[in-house]
Amino acid sequence: TATFSVKIENIGSQDGLAAADGTKYPFALSPGLFVVNHKKQYFFDENERASQALELQAEDGNPESLSKKLLTKVGSVYMGVFNTPSGADKPGPLLPGASYEFTFTGTEGMKLNLIAMYGQSNDLFYSAREAVDLFDKDGNALTGDITDKLLLWDAGTEANQAPGIGDEQAPRQKMANTGKAENGVVTLVKDGFSYPNTKDV
Repeated sequence: TATFSVKIENIGSQDGLAAADGTKYPFALSPGLFVVNHKKQYFFDENERASQALELQAEDGNPESLSKKLLTKVGSVYMGVFNTPSGADKPGPLLPGASYEFTFTGTEGMKLNLIAMYGQSNDLFYSAREAVDLFDKDGNALTGDITDKLLLWDAGTEANQAPGIGDEQAPRQKMANTGKAENGVVTLVKDGFSYPNTKDV
């Protein structure tokens, strides 16, 4: 058994990322959810339709419905929502220079996965393809940087627009869940638009 401390840090440039029209937009992560369990994947099935709960996380950065859905699953599970940047007094998105932090206790055989929305997108999110082992085969607890485990996924629920400028993306849409439906499946993002390397943000 070990206690793990996780820090999700936005190291995106304070100057912002270049959008398709030449303007700049800040890289941001939404509030999200982490799960500690023995399962390889808890949030989605690749190449399958997203659940309504995943849609809310991927389109609007709202983890509440997904956390409630997972509470109904049978089996040992520990989860938590991360939504308040360190040092902040209220929930909000993770902007450059800020971080979300959380801790939990895990035992051998358990895995960690987390999910958070790419803030300036229609329905993109970061998560690992398979949950990350918390202990190696010799029983040593996981330490270090696991950024390379996190991939950028497309929930397939809302038609993608160029990141940072789309009028149906969370910072600019009139209300939640209002974009054009895509009726697709969950896949790694491959829409032709430009996104930063995960390790750079």
